[in-house]
Amino acid sequence: MASFLQEMFLRFGEAINAWDDEEEETTETSCRGTPELAVEHVVDETYSRLRFLSGYSRRLREPVATTLRHIDGLVEEVPGAILCSRSAFSEDPRVNAFFADPDHLQKVFSRSAEVRELLDAEPDAEECWALLCMRKEEHRRLGMSLIGDAVRKEVMQTAVNFVDHQVLSPATSEVGARSSLKCCIFSGLLAYIRKQARDEKIRVIEAENRRDLLVARLHRSVSENGSESRAEVQREIDEIEKVLAREIPRLASLESRLERTVDVLENPARYVSGHLISIHLSRLGIKLDGNGTDTGNEVPLFEIRVAGQGVRIGALVRFPRAELLPQQDLARKADLFLTL
Repeated sequence: MASFLQEMFLRFGEAINAWDDEEEETTETSCRGTPELAVEHVVDETYSRLRFLSGYSRRLREPVATTLRHIDGLVEEVPGAILCSRSAFSEDPRVNAFFADPDHLQKVFSRSAEVRELLDAEPDAEECWALLCMRKEEHRRLGMSLIGDAVRKEVMQTAVNFVDHQVLSPATSEVGARSSLKCCIFSGLLAYIRKQARDEKIRVIEAENRRDLLVARLHRSVSENGSESRAEVQREIDEIEKVLAREIPRLASLESRLERTVDVLENPARYVSGHLISIHLSRLGIKLDGNGTDTGNEVPLFEIRVAGQGVRIGALVRFPRAELLPQQDLARKADLFLTL
């Protein structure tokens, strides 16, 4: 199924137009074509028991198409690939902002198992394309600043750092990297749907445990802190019983599970979004407001939000094979450490 999604995103316009041109889908789930395959992938990744519901495929078809269209449009808005190399660190303000130094840049890409696996599998590829994913942090601190012709000390400044670098969805072309990123975001959204179901189950279990604790306390006719009356304990038990009476049937209902899945897929913009912002930074990573005479560069940033994962900075990048560091022999390093 995953390779099917990859291929579908690679030829997305053709594939999604074919969905719209097909006749109304029947309840048959033979996976004869792209819509059926996409729906079955969603069911496999969320809750396979949805197949017991009559018409599940028909009800999921358009919500799945809505989500795929949204993700396709979102990723196509991500700016073109940035060359991440040692020379680019001094030439490109974006690369200078993203990494501490050229060595840091090389380490980020070289420690990625996916990058190594891709380049090992594609010996003729001179570089790889991928999504570089990071968190942006801002810290206030004292520093020096040039104001007019004078250098002033102990000026409050905002330092911008990029941390938690991840290299995701590597490919041998920018088109392939965008396709892989779309699959990655889609998988993240399906993971969010699974997490929703797990969280609901956990809340029900916690409520049942709390109710059982209160019932035991009531039977002892004494609260743990000695200040609660029997009436107060009974009121809380009654409230929990009302919640459980509503939530337990819903948790066990396949219909409710399908409705929640449809709701997320019908409204992908609530859960997956991205937009371009820009900040003005000095070469030392200090945010500039443009009022002083400090020189700096406008650094465009693409913010991506996927439900449950927070806001991250994403950039399509390409990294030369020639700058991949030799793979470390961790076992040999351990032996060396033990002999010291």
